[in-house]
Amino acid sequence: MEPSKKPLNTLIRSINNNVIVKLKNGIKYKGKMIQADGYMNLVLKGAVEFHGEDQVANYGDVFIRGNNILYICIDAGTA
Repeated sequence: MEPSKKPLNTLIRSINNNVIVKLKNGIKYKGKMIQADGYMNLVLKGAVEFHGEDQVANYGDVFIRGNNILYICIDAGTA
C-alpha cells in the first residue's frame, strides 16, 4: 500500500475537517477534528453527541479514545 493511502496518514491529513465518529457502544459524535495521534485518539471541537438520530448534548471540545472508535467518517460537513 502506498504511504499516502495508509489509513493513519489519511486521518492525520484530515485534521481540521468535519467528521462523524461512531463508537462501539453506538454513540455518534459530530464535530471538527483538531487533533489525532498514532493510536487514533481524537480531539473534536464543537462536538455534538447523538444517540441514534437524537441529539443529546453539545460540547465544546471532546477527547475520544481510539480503542472505542468503530468508524470515522471524514469530511462529513454539517450533515
